[in-house]
Amino acid sequence: MIDWHWKNIRVTVFDTKVHYYTVLAKTTDHLLQYLSMKKNEDQPLFLFEKLTSYIDELETHLSLTIELAEWSTRSFTIKKYLVDADEELIDLYNQLMVVFTYEAFEKLPERIEIVNLMKGRVYTYSPSISDVSKGIEYFKYMKNQLLVPDGYIKAKSLAECEQCPFTEHCNTGPDNFEDNSFREFFH
Repeated sequence: MIDWHWKNIRVTVFDTKVHYYTVLAKTTDHLLQYLSMKKNEDQPLFLFEKLTSYIDELETHLSLTIELAEWSTRSFTIKKYLVDADEELIDLYNQLMVVFTYEAFEKLPERIEIVNLMKGRVYTYSPSISDVSKGIEYFKYMKNQLLVPDGYIKAKSLAECEQCPFTEHCNTGPDNFEDNSFREFFH
C-alpha cells in the first residue's frame, strides 16, 4: 500500500535518490511503528471521509478530508498523518479543525493528533471553545490575503520552481511571500 502511494512522488523532487529512499524508509518505519502500537478494536467515527461545511463568519464553504476520527471519552479524536510538518503547518491544521468541527458538528474534538512521519513524533492539541474565535480570525485574515495578494511575486521562470513538487501543475504560481505580516499576526 505504501508503494502504491509513493509511486506518485517523483524522485526528482528530492536532492538525490539516496535522499528519496531515506525519506521513504523513515516515513514507512514511523508509520508502521505508530500503527502497530494501536490496538483499538472500535470502529472509527470517520475514515478518509470528505466533509464540507459552510462557515457563516467566513462567508465560504470549507471542504476537507478527515483521515481518521475515533471516539474518545468525551467526544472524538482527530488524527492526521503528515510526511513532515513545521510549527506553522501544525498550527494551521489545528485551527482548521477547530473551526470546521465546531461549525459542522457543533462540538470540538477532545484531541487533535498530528503524526510527523519523518520525525516519528506525535503532536497533540486539546482545543477549547475560546480557540474557535481565534481560528475564525485566523481564516478571515488568510482569506483577505488570498483575495488581495499584494505580497505575492510570480516566478520568472520554471527554473525557479525546480524543487517544487507542484511544478507539473503550476507554471505561474507565487514564488515567495514577501509580506511577513501573516506570520506576525499569529505569533
